[in-house]
Amino acid sequence: MRSIVMARIWMPAVATIVSVAGGFGTAVAQEQTMPGSMDPRTSGAGMPTGPGAMCRMGEHIDGQLAYLKTELKITDAQMPQWIVFANAFRADKEKNARLCKTTENEESRLKMMSASLPESLGMMAARLMVRLESIRAMEVAVRPLYAILSQEQKKTADEIMKGATGF
Repeated sequence: MRSIVMARIWMPAVATIVSVAGGFGTAVAQEQTMPGSMDPRTSGAGMPTGPGAMCRMGEHIDGQLAYLKTELKITDAQMPQWIVFANAFRADKEKNARLCKTTENEESRLKMMSASLPESLGMMAARLMVRLESIRAMEVAVRPLYAILSQEQKKTADEIMKGATGF
């Protein structure tokens, strides 16, 4: 009886660790796919999704910004804060693209596959820390812009930017 109880407690934990260690990229790719996307490789905001999406974040940055600016209907009065946001967005996407290209190569994948479970989890934790830093940087850039948006613009921002890859 005790072994059954222990199995019920530990099996989900082990399954989670194994799925995280082995399927992290797949889970991220699935999470990044947004319904209603016109291009299966991008979200509604023109952001890349699917397998390898994070490595494509450096593509079409100016196009992504143009899309966001147009959809948000940024006014002349909002331009100074938009420029601050756009510069932070561009820098973040370029940084993440460079990092991704160095960590998503074949050598890195082989290292991850041959690593022990604790080492593998450590590598994933390091990647998540970089991602967290990126999210925090975007939050710092988004907050002042969002504060000056009209209610209609905020609604649009919530619809097209929340959950989009890179935010």
